[in-house]
Amino acid sequence: MIRLKIFYTLFILLVMNWFVMAQDDNHVCSTTFPTLEWENEFQKLISDFVGKQSNREVSAMAYTIPVVFHIIHNGKDVGTYPNITHEQIMSQIDVLNQDFGGNAHNVADYPANAFVHWAANQALPEANKDNNGRVKIANFNIQFCLATKDALGQSLAEPGIDRINYHTKGWPDPTNFSTQMTFKNYLDNIVKPNSIWDVKKYLNVWITDKSTLLMNGGVSSVPPMSTLPGIPNTATDSTDGIWCYTKSIGSYALFPFGQYFSNNIDGRTLTHEVGHYLGLRHIWGDANCGNDFCGDTPPASAQNGGMPVYPHKAGSCSLPSNHPDGEMFMNFMDYTMGPGKYMFTTDQMIRAQTAMANSPFRNQLGNHDLCLAVSNLDEQNQTTKPLIYPNPASGDVYVNLSGQNLKRIDIYNQTGSFIQSFGTSVFSVEHLPQGIYFFIIYTDKVIFSAKFSKD
Repeated sequence: MIRLKIFYTLFILLVMNWFVMAQDDNHVCSTTFPTLEWENEFQKLISDFVGKQSNREVSAMAYTIPVVFHIIHNGKDVGTYPNITHEQIMSQIDVLNQDFGGNAHNVADYPANAFVHWAANQALPEANKDNNGRVKIANFNIQFCLATKDALGQSLAEPGIDRINYHTKGWPDPTNFSTQMTFKNYLDNIVKPNSIWDVKKYLNVWITDKSTLLMNGGVSSVPPMSTLPGIPNTATDSTDGIWCYTKSIGSYALFPFGQYFSNNIDGRTLTHEVGHYLGLRHIWGDANCGNDFCGDTPPASAQNGGMPVYPHKAGSCSLPSNHPDGEMFMNFMDYTMGPGKYMFTTDQMIRAQTAMANSPFRNQLGNHDLCLAVSNLDEQNQTTKPLIYPNPASGDVYVNLSGQNLKRIDIYNQTGSFIQSFGTSVFSVEHLPQGIYFFIIYTDKVIFSAKFSKD
Protein backbone atom coordinates (compact mmCIF):
# COMPACT_ATOMS: atom_id res chain seq x y z
CA MET A 1 0.00 0.00 0.00
CA ILE A 2 2.85 2.38 0.85
CA ARG A 3 4.53 1.65 -2.49
CA LEU A 4 1.24 2.30 -4.27
CA LYS A 5 0.85 5.66 -2.53
CA ILE A 6 4.43 6.59 -3.43
CA PHE A 7 3.76 5.64 -7.05
CA TYR A 8 0.63 7.78 -7.25
CA THR A 9 2.40 10.68 -5.54
CA LEU A 10 5.29 10.54 -8.01
CA PHE A 11 2.86 10.23 -10.91
CA ILE A 12 0.90 13.29 -9.81
CA LEU A 13 4.12 15.27 -9.33
CA LEU A 14 5.30 14.35 -12.82
CA VAL A 15 1.97 15.37 -14.35
CA MET A 16 1.98 18.64 -12.42
CA ASN A 17 5.56 19.33 -13.47
CA TRP A 18 4.72 18.80 -17.15
CA PHE A 19 1.58 20.94 -16.74
CA VAL A 20 3.58 23.81 -15.22
CA MET A 21 6.24 23.62 -17.95
CA ALA A 22 3.61 23.59 -20.66
CA GLN A 23 1.66 26.41 -19.05
CA ASP A 24 4.67 28.68 -18.51
CA ASP A 25 4.24 30.04 -22.01
CA ASN A 26 0.81 28.45 -22.50
CA HIS A 27 1.65 26.56 -25.65
CA VAL A 28 -0.07 23.24 -25.95
CA CYS A 29 -1.14 22.58 -29.52
CA SER A 30 -4.35 20.83 -30.52
CA THR A 31 -3.63 20.55 -34.26
CA THR A 32 -4.67 17.18 -35.69
CA PHE A 33 -3.13 15.83 -38.86
CA PRO A 34 -5.15 13.98 -41.52
CA THR A 35 -4.91 10.31 -42.38
CA LEU A 36 -1.89 8.40 -43.67
CA GLU A 37 -3.49 8.71 -47.11
CA TRP A 38 -2.92 12.46 -46.93
CA GLU A 39 0.71 11.97 -45.88
CA ASN A 40 1.34 9.45 -48.67
CA GLU A 41 0.07 11.96 -51.22
CA PHE A 42 2.16 14.69 -49.63
CA GLN A 43 5.26 12.47 -49.82
CA LYS A 44 4.72 12.01 -53.56
CA LEU A 45 4.59 15.78 -53.98
CA ILE A 46 7.75 16.17 -51.89
CA SER A 47 9.54 13.62 -54.07
CA ASP A 48 8.50 15.53 -57.18
CA PHE A 49 9.66 18.81 -55.63
CA VAL A 50 13.07 17.43 -54.63
CA GLY A 51 13.48 15.59 -57.92
CA LYS A 52 13.21 18.82 -59.86
CA GLN A 53 15.93 20.55 -57.84
CA SER A 54 19.69 20.30 -58.02
CA ASN A 55 20.21 22.33 -54.85
CA ARG A 56 17.46 22.33 -52.24
CA GLU A 57 18.45 25.55 -50.53
CA VAL A 58 18.96 27.66 -53.64
CA SER A 59 15.70 26.44 -55.17
CA ALA A 60 13.52 27.57 -52.28
CA MET A 61 10.94 29.86 -53.86
CA ALA A 62 10.48 33.26 -52.20
CA TYR A 63 6.99 33.84 -50.79
CA THR A 64 5.46 36.70 -48.82
CA ILE A 65 2.20 35.74 -47.12
CA PRO A 66 -0.37 38.45 -46.27
CA VAL A 67 -1.71 37.97 -42.74
CA VAL A 68 -4.92 39.21 -41.17
CA PHE A 69 -5.36 38.99 -37.40
CA HIS A 70 -9.02 38.74 -36.43
CA ILE A 71 -8.91 40.15 -32.89
CA ILE A 72 -12.03 38.85 -31.14
CA HIS A 73 -12.80 41.08 -28.16
CA ASN A 74 -15.58 42.06 -25.78
CA GLY A 75 -15.87 45.76 -26.58
CA LYS A 76 -12.92 46.96 -24.53
CA ASP A 77 -10.82 49.84 -25.82
CA VAL A 78 -7.79 49.08 -27.96
CA GLY A 79 -4.94 48.27 -25.58
CA THR A 80 -7.25 46.75 -22.99
CA TYR A 81 -7.27 42.95 -22.95
CA PRO A 82 -8.34 41.13 -25.07
CA ASN A 83 -8.36 43.98 -27.63
CA ILE A 84 -4.57 44.10 -28.01
CA THR A 85 -2.62 46.82 -29.78
CA HIS A 86 -1.23 47.02 -33.27
CA GLU A 87 2.27 47.22 -31.77
CA GLN A 88 1.87 43.78 -30.17
CA ILE A 89 0.74 42.36 -33.51
CA MET A 90 3.71 43.95 -35.26
CA SER A 91 6.09 42.31 -32.80
CA GLN A 92 4.57 38.96 -33.78
CA ILE A 93 5.20 39.59 -37.48
CA ASP A 94 8.81 40.47 -36.66
CA VAL A 95 9.21 37.11 -34.87
CA LEU A 96 7.66 35.13 -37.74
CA ASN A 97 10.00 36.73 -40.26
CA GLN A 98 13.04 36.02 -38.10
CA ASP A 99 12.05 32.43 -37.35
CA PHE A 100 11.10 31.41 -40.89
CA GLY A 101 14.11 33.29 -42.26
CA GLY A 102 16.51 31.12 -40.25
CA ASN A 103 17.54 34.10 -38.15
CA ALA A 104 15.73 33.66 -34.84
CA HIS A 105 16.77 36.17 -32.19
CA ASN A 106 18.28 33.40 -30.02
CA VAL A 107 19.87 31.37 -32.83
CA ALA A 108 23.30 31.88 -31.26
CA ASP A 109 22.23 29.42 -28.54
CA TYR A 110 22.66 26.52 -30.99
CA PRO A 111 25.48 24.36 -29.53
CA ALA A 112 28.66 24.16 -31.61
CA ASN A 113 28.44 20.35 -31.85
CA ALA A 114 24.67 19.97 -32.05
CA PHE A 115 23.51 16.83 -33.89
CA VAL A 116 26.77 16.27 -35.72
CA HIS A 117 26.59 12.56 -34.86
CA TRP A 118 23.02 12.34 -36.11
CA ALA A 119 23.95 14.08 -39.36
CA ALA A 120 26.90 11.72 -39.89
CA ASN A 121 25.11 8.52 -38.84
CA GLN A 122 22.16 9.26 -41.12
CA ALA A 123 24.43 10.35 -43.99
CA LEU A 124 22.45 13.54 -44.39
CA PRO A 125 22.96 15.43 -47.66
CA GLU A 126 25.35 18.37 -47.55
CA ALA A 127 22.38 20.68 -48.09
CA ASN A 128 21.06 19.61 -44.67
CA LYS A 129 24.30 20.41 -42.81
CA ASP A 130 26.11 23.61 -41.94
CA ASN A 131 29.86 24.25 -42.10
CA ASN A 132 30.33 22.67 -38.67
CA GLY A 133 28.63 19.44 -39.71
CA ARG A 134 25.57 20.21 -37.59
CA VAL A 135 22.00 19.82 -38.76
CA LYS A 136 21.55 23.15 -40.50
CA ILE A 137 19.14 25.83 -39.37
CA ALA A 138 17.01 26.39 -42.46
CA ASN A 139 15.85 29.57 -44.14
CA PHE A 140 12.37 28.81 -45.53
CA ASN A 141 12.50 31.87 -47.81
CA ILE A 142 8.95 32.53 -46.59
CA GLN A 143 8.10 35.91 -45.08
CA PHE A 144 4.94 37.45 -43.67
CA CYS A 145 3.35 40.88 -44.01
CA LEU A 146 0.35 42.75 -42.69
CA ALA A 147 -2.48 42.81 -45.22
CA THR A 148 -3.23 46.30 -46.54
CA LYS A 149 -6.75 45.65 -47.85
CA ASP A 150 -9.76 43.89 -46.41
CA ALA A 151 -11.80 41.13 -48.01
CA LEU A 152 -13.76 43.72 -50.04
CA GLY A 153 -10.64 45.43 -51.35
CA GLN A 154 -10.91 48.45 -49.05
CA SER A 155 -7.78 49.88 -47.41
CA LEU A 156 -7.38 48.90 -43.78
CA ALA A 157 -7.04 51.65 -41.18
CA GLU A 158 -4.83 49.24 -39.24
CA PRO A 159 -2.96 46.99 -41.69
CA GLY A 160 -3.35 43.34 -40.86
CA ILE A 161 -6.02 43.82 -38.21
CA ASP A 162 -9.74 43.03 -38.18
CA ARG A 163 -11.23 43.92 -34.79
CA ILE A 164 -14.45 42.05 -34.01
CA ASN A 165 -16.66 42.72 -30.98
CA TYR A 166 -18.33 39.38 -30.27
CA HIS A 167 -21.12 41.14 -28.34
CA THR A 168 -22.01 43.17 -31.44
CA LYS A 169 -21.93 40.02 -33.56
CA GLY A 170 -24.16 38.16 -31.13
CA TRP A 171 -21.54 35.47 -30.58
CA PRO A 172 -21.00 33.67 -27.28
CA ASP A 173 -18.11 34.59 -25.00
CA PRO A 174 -15.15 32.35 -25.96
CA THR A 175 -14.39 31.75 -22.28
CA ASN A 176 -17.69 29.85 -21.97
CA PHE A 177 -16.22 26.79 -23.71
CA SER A 178 -14.17 24.66 -21.34
CA THR A 179 -13.40 21.58 -23.46
CA GLN A 180 -11.30 21.27 -26.56
CA MET A 181 -14.20 19.88 -28.58
CA THR A 182 -16.75 22.56 -27.64
CA PHE A 183 -14.20 25.30 -28.24
CA LYS A 184 -13.30 23.85 -31.65
CA ASN A 185 -16.99 23.74 -32.57
CA TYR A 186 -17.32 27.37 -31.47
CA LEU A 187 -14.44 28.39 -33.74
CA ASP A 188 -15.39 26.25 -36.75
CA ASN A 189 -19.14 26.86 -36.68
CA ILE A 190 -19.48 30.44 -35.40
CA VAL A 191 -16.30 32.49 -35.45
CA LYS A 192 -14.50 31.36 -38.59
CA PRO A 193 -17.38 31.11 -41.11
CA ASN A 194 -18.64 34.55 -40.09
CA SER A 195 -15.31 36.36 -40.27
CA ILE A 196 -12.95 34.48 -42.61
CA TRP A 197 -11.28 36.26 -45.51
CA ASP A 198 -10.43 34.54 -48.79
CA VAL A 199 -8.10 31.68 -47.81
CA LYS A 200 -6.36 31.83 -51.19
CA LYS A 201 -5.32 35.43 -50.51
CA TYR A 202 -4.79 35.64 -46.74
CA LEU A 203 -3.44 33.68 -43.81
CA ASN A 204 -6.31 34.07 -41.36
CA VAL A 205 -5.28 34.18 -37.69
CA TRP A 206 -8.01 34.37 -35.05
CA ILE A 207 -7.02 35.40 -31.55
CA THR A 208 -9.38 35.18 -28.59
CA ASP A 209 -9.49 34.83 -24.86
CA LYS A 210 -10.22 31.31 -23.58
CA SER A 211 -11.40 29.38 -20.57
CA THR A 212 -8.81 28.84 -17.85
CA LEU A 213 -9.67 25.13 -18.08
CA LEU A 214 -8.28 24.90 -21.62
CA MET A 215 -4.56 24.13 -21.80
CA ASN A 216 -4.17 24.55 -25.55
CA GLY A 217 -2.76 27.84 -26.79
CA GLY A 218 -3.02 27.28 -30.53
CA VAL A 219 -4.46 25.16 -33.32
CA SER A 220 -3.97 25.23 -37.08
CA SER A 221 -5.43 23.70 -40.18
CA VAL A 222 -3.07 21.72 -42.39
CA PRO A 223 -2.66 22.26 -46.14
CA PRO A 224 -5.46 20.54 -48.06
CA MET A 225 -4.46 18.78 -51.27
CA SER A 226 -6.71 19.14 -54.31
CA THR A 227 -6.14 15.51 -55.31
CA LEU A 228 -7.57 14.24 -52.03
CA PRO A 229 -11.10 15.57 -51.52
CA GLY A 230 -13.02 14.61 -48.41
CA ILE A 231 -10.06 13.63 -46.23
CA PRO A 232 -10.89 14.15 -42.50
CA ASN A 233 -9.16 16.95 -40.58
CA THR A 234 -8.40 19.04 -43.65
CA ALA A 235 -9.58 22.61 -43.88
CA THR A 236 -12.35 24.14 -45.95
CA ASP A 237 -12.66 27.63 -47.38
CA SER A 238 -14.71 28.56 -44.30
CA THR A 239 -12.32 27.16 -41.65
CA ASP A 240 -8.74 27.31 -43.00
CA GLY A 241 -6.33 29.21 -40.78
CA ILE A 242 -4.98 29.41 -37.25
CA TRP A 243 -6.35 30.15 -33.80
CA CYS A 244 -4.12 31.38 -30.95
CA TYR A 245 -4.75 32.44 -27.38
CA THR A 246 -4.51 36.23 -27.27
CA LYS A 247 -1.90 36.25 -24.50
CA SER A 248 0.37 34.02 -26.62
CA ILE A 249 0.60 36.54 -29.47
CA GLY A 250 3.56 38.87 -29.86
CA SER A 251 6.91 39.17 -28.14
CA TYR A 252 7.52 40.47 -24.64
CA ALA A 253 11.15 41.13 -25.58
CA LEU A 254 10.19 43.31 -28.57
CA PHE A 255 7.13 44.97 -27.03
CA PRO A 256 7.09 44.53 -23.23
CA PHE A 257 3.95 46.59 -22.74
CA GLY A 258 1.55 44.12 -24.34
CA GLN A 259 -0.87 41.62 -22.82
CA TYR A 260 1.03 38.34 -22.29
CA PHE A 261 0.56 35.09 -20.41
CA SER A 262 4.08 35.46 -19.01
CA ASN A 263 7.35 37.27 -19.72
CA ASN A 264 8.48 34.16 -21.63
CA ILE A 265 6.08 34.83 -24.49
CA ASP A 266 8.07 35.60 -27.61
CA GLY A 267 5.77 34.73 -30.49
CA ARG A 268 6.72 31.07 -30.83
CA THR A 269 3.16 29.78 -30.39
CA LEU A 270 2.22 31.27 -33.75
CA THR A 271 5.55 30.19 -35.27
CA HIS A 272 4.67 26.61 -34.26
CA GLU A 273 1.13 26.83 -35.64
CA VAL A 274 2.28 28.39 -38.92
CA GLY A 275 4.59 25.39 -39.17
CA HIS A 276 1.49 23.16 -39.14
CA TYR A 277 -0.23 25.51 -41.60
CA LEU A 278 2.70 24.79 -43.94
CA GLY A 279 2.56 21.02 -43.45
CA LEU A 280 5.01 20.40 -40.59
CA ARG A 281 4.40 17.79 -37.92
CA HIS A 282 5.48 17.63 -34.28
CA ILE A 283 9.02 16.32 -33.97
CA TRP A 284 7.85 13.30 -31.95
CA GLY A 285 5.32 12.39 -34.64
CA ASP A 286 2.51 12.46 -32.05
CA ALA A 287 3.64 9.04 -30.82
CA ASN A 288 6.40 7.45 -28.78
CA CYS A 289 9.37 7.87 -31.16
CA GLY A 290 6.91 8.53 -33.97
CA ASN A 291 7.62 9.82 -37.47
CA ASP A 292 7.55 13.48 -38.48
CA PHE A 293 8.72 12.49 -42.00
CA CYS A 294 11.82 14.69 -41.78
CA GLY A 295 15.10 12.80 -41.94
CA ASP A 296 17.15 15.57 -40.35
CA THR A 297 15.11 15.75 -37.12
CA PRO A 298 16.14 12.98 -34.69
CA PRO A 299 13.26 10.90 -33.30
CA ALA A 300 11.78 11.99 -29.97
CA SER A 301 10.00 9.89 -27.37
CA ALA A 302 7.42 12.59 -26.60
CA GLN A 303 6.95 16.34 -26.47
CA ASN A 304 9.44 18.36 -24.41
CA GLY A 305 8.65 21.24 -22.08
CA GLY A 306 10.60 23.79 -20.09
CA MET A 307 14.15 24.74 -21.06
CA PRO A 308 16.19 21.55 -21.66
CA VAL A 309 19.97 21.52 -22.05
CA TYR A 310 21.75 19.83 -24.96
CA PRO A 311 22.14 16.88 -25.26
CA HIS A 312 18.67 16.04 -23.98
CA LYS A 313 17.23 12.52 -23.57
CA ALA A 314 20.04 10.88 -25.54
CA GLY A 315 19.11 7.31 -26.42
CA SER A 316 15.38 7.86 -25.83
CA CYS A 317 14.64 6.29 -29.24
CA SER A 318 16.34 3.28 -30.81
CA LEU A 319 14.94 2.80 -34.34
CA PRO A 320 16.90 4.76 -35.38
CA SER A 321 18.89 5.65 -32.30
CA ASN A 322 19.19 9.30 -31.32
CA HIS A 323 22.26 8.57 -29.17
CA PRO A 324 24.41 10.54 -28.31
CA ASP A 325 22.77 13.76 -29.56
CA GLY A 326 19.31 13.23 -28.11
CA GLU A 327 16.15 15.07 -29.10
CA MET A 328 15.85 18.33 -31.05
CA PHE A 329 14.02 20.21 -28.31
CA MET A 330 15.03 23.57 -29.80
CA ASN A 331 12.96 22.88 -32.91
CA PHE A 332 9.91 25.11 -33.29
CA MET A 333 7.74 22.00 -33.69
CA ASP A 334 8.33 20.92 -30.08
CA TYR A 335 6.59 22.23 -26.92
CA THR A 336 9.60 23.70 -25.15
CA MET A 337 9.27 27.25 -23.89
CA GLY A 338 9.55 29.96 -26.51
CA PRO A 339 13.01 31.22 -25.45
CA GLY A 340 14.33 27.65 -25.80
CA LYS A 341 13.37 27.26 -29.48
CA TYR A 342 15.17 28.73 -32.46
CA MET A 343 15.25 26.43 -35.49
CA PHE A 344 13.65 24.63 -38.39
CA THR A 345 15.54 22.14 -40.56
CA THR A 346 16.05 21.72 -44.30
CA ASP A 347 13.61 18.81 -44.58
CA GLN A 348 11.01 20.89 -42.78
CA MET A 349 11.67 23.68 -45.27
CA ILE A 350 11.08 21.23 -48.12
CA ARG A 351 7.69 20.25 -46.65
CA ALA A 352 6.71 23.92 -46.38
CA GLN A 353 7.87 24.73 -49.90
CA THR A 354 5.95 21.70 -51.20
CA ALA A 355 2.79 22.88 -49.47
CA MET A 356 3.17 26.39 -50.85
CA ALA A 357 3.63 25.05 -54.38
CA ASN A 358 0.83 22.48 -54.36
CA SER A 359 -1.97 23.18 -51.89
CA PRO A 360 -4.89 25.07 -53.50
CA PHE A 361 -5.21 27.12 -50.30
CA ARG A 362 -1.52 28.04 -50.29
CA ASN A 363 -0.25 28.32 -53.87
CA GLN A 364 -1.86 31.72 -54.59
CA LEU A 365 -0.81 33.46 -51.38
CA GLY A 366 1.17 36.62 -52.06
CA ASN A 367 -0.09 37.11 -55.62
CA HIS A 368 -2.70 39.79 -54.97
CA ASP A 369 -0.72 42.92 -54.00
CA LEU A 370 -1.94 42.86 -50.40
CA CYS A 371 1.34 43.30 -48.54
CA LEU A 372 2.82 46.02 -46.43
CA ALA A 373 6.21 45.34 -44.90
CA VAL A 374 6.81 45.78 -41.18
CA SER A 375 10.14 47.04 -39.93
CA ASN A 376 11.73 47.83 -36.60
CA LEU A 377 13.86 50.97 -36.84
CA ASP A 378 16.72 49.34 -34.96
CA GLU A 379 17.08 46.81 -37.79
CA GLN A 380 16.96 49.27 -40.68
CA ASN A 381 19.75 50.36 -42.96
CA GLN A 382 20.81 53.90 -42.12
CA THR A 383 20.01 55.05 -45.66
CA THR A 384 16.39 53.90 -45.56
CA LYS A 385 15.11 54.30 -42.02
CA PRO A 386 13.31 57.46 -40.90
CA LEU A 387 15.25 59.83 -38.67
CA ILE A 388 13.42 60.91 -35.50
CA TYR A 389 14.89 63.90 -33.66
CA PRO A 390 15.37 65.06 -31.03
CA ASN A 391 14.96 61.86 -29.00
CA PRO A 392 14.41 62.38 -26.09
CA ALA A 393 12.33 65.52 -26.64
CA SER A 394 10.06 67.84 -24.72
CA GLY A 395 8.62 69.98 -27.53
CA ASP A 396 8.52 69.53 -31.29
CA VAL A 397 9.56 66.24 -32.88
CA TYR A 398 10.72 65.92 -36.49
CA VAL A 399 10.46 62.77 -38.61
CA ASN A 400 12.60 62.65 -41.76
CA LEU A 401 11.24 59.92 -44.04
CA SER A 402 14.07 59.85 -46.60
CA GLY A 403 11.78 60.44 -49.57
CA GLN A 404 8.90 58.20 -48.48
CA ASN A 405 5.36 59.55 -48.31
CA LEU A 406 3.91 59.79 -44.82
CA LYS A 407 0.40 58.50 -44.23
CA ARG A 408 0.20 58.93 -40.45
CA ILE A 409 2.06 58.48 -37.16
CA ASP A 410 0.35 56.75 -34.22
CA ILE A 411 1.62 57.09 -30.64
CA TYR A 412 1.16 54.45 -27.92
CA ASN A 413 2.16 54.60 -24.27
CA GLN A 414 4.01 51.95 -22.24
CA THR A 415 0.81 50.03 -21.49
CA GLY A 416 0.05 49.75 -25.20
CA SER A 417 -2.83 52.23 -25.11
CA PHE A 418 -3.33 54.44 -28.16
CA ILE A 419 -2.60 58.10 -27.36
CA GLN A 420 -2.79 60.18 -30.52
CA SER A 421 -2.37 60.20 -34.28
CA PHE A 422 -0.54 62.79 -36.42
CA GLY A 423 -0.70 63.33 -40.16
CA THR A 424 2.41 65.50 -40.43
CA SER A 425 6.13 64.85 -40.00
CA VAL A 426 6.47 67.67 -37.44
CA PHE A 427 4.39 67.57 -34.26
CA SER A 428 4.55 68.53 -30.61
CA VAL A 429 4.82 66.13 -27.66
CA GLU A 430 4.83 68.93 -25.10
CA HIS A 431 1.48 67.83 -23.70
CA LEU A 432 2.57 64.24 -23.08
CA PRO A 433 3.65 63.13 -19.58
CA GLN A 434 7.28 62.09 -19.16
CA GLY A 435 7.97 58.48 -20.07
CA ILE A 436 8.54 55.98 -22.85
CA TYR A 437 6.31 55.92 -25.94
CA PHE A 438 6.12 53.94 -29.16
CA PHE A 439 5.66 55.48 -32.59
CA ILE A 440 4.13 53.52 -35.47
CA ILE A 441 4.97 55.35 -38.68
CA TYR A 442 2.88 54.49 -41.74
CA THR A 443 4.28 55.33 -45.16
CA ASP A 444 3.18 54.36 -48.64
CA LYS A 445 5.79 51.58 -48.67
CA VAL A 446 6.31 50.24 -45.16
CA ILE A 447 5.36 50.48 -41.49
CA PHE A 448 8.10 51.46 -39.04
CA SER A 449 8.06 51.12 -35.27
CA ALA A 450 10.27 53.13 -32.93
CA LYS A 451 10.74 53.78 -29.23
CA PHE A 452 10.68 57.41 -28.06
CA SER A 453 11.38 59.17 -24.75
CA LYS A 454 9.56 62.27 -23.51
CA ASP A 455 11.59 64.44 -21.11
